[in-house]
Amino acid sequence: MDGDDEGLRRALLPGVAGRQRTICCHSATLSGDHAPNSLEAVQECVAAGVPRLEVDVRFAADDGLVCFHDASLDAQTTGAGRIADHTTLELRALTYRSAGESLALLEEVVDAIRGSSTMLQVDLKLSRPISPDRVKRLEQALAPVASQVVVGSQSPWNLRKFSRVPVAFDPTLFLNYTPGRRQAPYPRQRGIHGFWDDSPLARNPYTTPQDYLEARLEELRGLVPAAIEWMVDIGTVLRIADLGIALGDELARHGIELAAWTLQERDPVQPTLERLWAAGVATVITDVPIAVAAALRAYSAPVDVNPR
Repeated sequence: MDGDDEGLRRALLPGVAGRQRTICCHSATLSGDHAPNSLEAVQECVAAGVPRLEVDVRFAADDGLVCFHDASLDAQTTGAGRIADHTTLELRALTYRSAGESLALLEEVVDAIRGSSTMLQVDLKLSRPISPDRVKRLEQALAPVASQVVVGSQSPWNLRKFSRVPVAFDPTLFLNYTPGRRQAPYPRQRGIHGFWDDSPLARNPYTTPQDYLEARLEELRGLVPAAIEWMVDIGTVLRIADLGIALGDELARHGIELAAWTLQERDPVQPTLERLWAAGVATVITDVPIAVAAALRAYSAPVDVNPR
């Protein structure tokens, strides 16, 4: 790691209000020169010493662990059909249309990260109940980096099956704030406080927003008692903050950290970060880590009171 990389790493580990925060590279995206989730993208992140990166993981037909976001291959690769319908060997023969790079296997990502200071966030893309064999398969693949990994999912029934890796819960299927939402399978109803939430409490006119949220957060914590982190979309974090609850601080009282996703190029970086820090967010997941680092450097740079 050269001096520039060390400066980038420091910028992606900002100290805010007496706490160290972390910027995470979404889909292992750093410069944007490589396909998301590709081994080349991971290697670039590790070489630069980023503190944390995220990859999406899906099971192939033969239970191979493939790093890929979508269920379908059609939009991004030279292949077609669903990941789940292809063997690992078939998937390895495909490339990303954008960069000509191959699809990465999780074991390759683990090898790239092993021995580094980078934390690996695995976003498990599996909604149906996971089999014991697949639990074992994933835990074995992650064993070499067990001290620097967290496995996240929106499916609590799957997270509860893991005992050898730390887990992070994304409550999107149970509660989220998406004002312009047009279509999504769950939750199906929008409550009186603006959240998509199928709980009866969401439409109870006798609960204050604070009482509603406190009750629902308690219920949701019970879905994955072992979770060390929640991964919550930025809009939901900020809406909860607007109603008087700093979600990160509330979760911290129960030993849970908060990661917020996903800060994008179109977002006002510095104002959004300030609101997320105030909400107690520990980790911000972003598609534009270099832009975020630049904003953080500018924010922390000393002001010249006597400009020439």
